[in-house]
Amino acid sequence: MLFGQKCEQIAAKYLEQKGYRVVVRNFRYKGGEIDIIAKKGVRLSFIEVKGRKVLSFGSAKEAVNYKKQERIKEGAKLFMMQNNLDENLYNISFDVISIENNSIEWIENAFT
Repeated sequence: MLFGQKCEQIAAKYLEQKGYRVVVRNFRYKGGEIDIIAKKGVRLSFIEVKGRKVLSFGSAKEAVNYKKQERIKEGAKLFMMQNNLDENLYNISFDVISIENNSIEWIENAFT
């Protein structure tokens, strides 16, 4: 199993332990992918999962730059449209789950 896939699996399990239901993993669209879309009550979270074995090129969360954030927001709009979901009925968040050194950091509302 690839490291990235393992990180997503770990993140999905972590979210489920926090009471979230994983709606979709690896939502692909032209121009990008959203790693996990999860729901808890009226909260709908679009989550980028990043993992690092080595920190010499920076931390995992630093890899979610402005360009990546914009692609995730575009993908979220597309997901909402494809599934006929009214954004006014949900508390939407864009989160990052960072997995480094065998620890998980969940940054809720990492960007807007």
